[in-house]
Amino acid sequence: MTDTILVAVSDSPAAFTAAEAAIEQARRLGARLHVLTVIPDGDLGRRMGDLDRATSRREAGADAVLRHVTALCRSAGVPVTSVRRHGRVAAEILAEAREVGASMIVMARVDRPGHAIPSLGSHTLRVLEFAAVPVLVVPGT
Repeated sequence: MTDTILVAVSDSPAAFTAAEAAIEQARRLGARLHVLTVIPDGDLGRRMGDLDRATSRREAGADAVLRHVTALCRSAGVPVTSVRRHGRVAAEILAEAREVGASMIVMARVDRPGHAIPSLGSHTLRVLEFAAVPVLVVPGT
C-alpha cells in the first residue's frame, strides 16, 4: 500500500514552499500526494455585496493553486490527487486527512503577529493539536 501525504496549500509563497517540501517527501517515500485547498467560511462576499461573484473568484483562485501544485507533482513524477473544500480551515484539513488515510500532513508556517507562538497561525496550531498523524510544518522562504 502506498502512503498518502496531504499538503494543505493556499495562494501564498509559504504554501508553495510547503508544497515543494511535500513533493520531495512524497518522491523519496514513493508516496502519493493529496493536495488540499480550503476556502474559509466567512462573510467576505456579504461585505462586498455580491456573494456569488466573490465565491466564484475565490474558487477560481483555489483551482489555479491546485493546478499549479498538481503540475509540479507531475513534473517530479509524484502521483497526485487534489481537492477544494469549503469550511473551517483546520477542521477541513483534519477531515480530509482522515478521509484519504493520510500518513502525514504538510503545512506552511505563516508568520502572523500577535500569536502566542508568533511563527504559527491558528489553523496550524489547531491541526497540530488535533491531528492523528505527524504534521510537518515548513517554514516559508
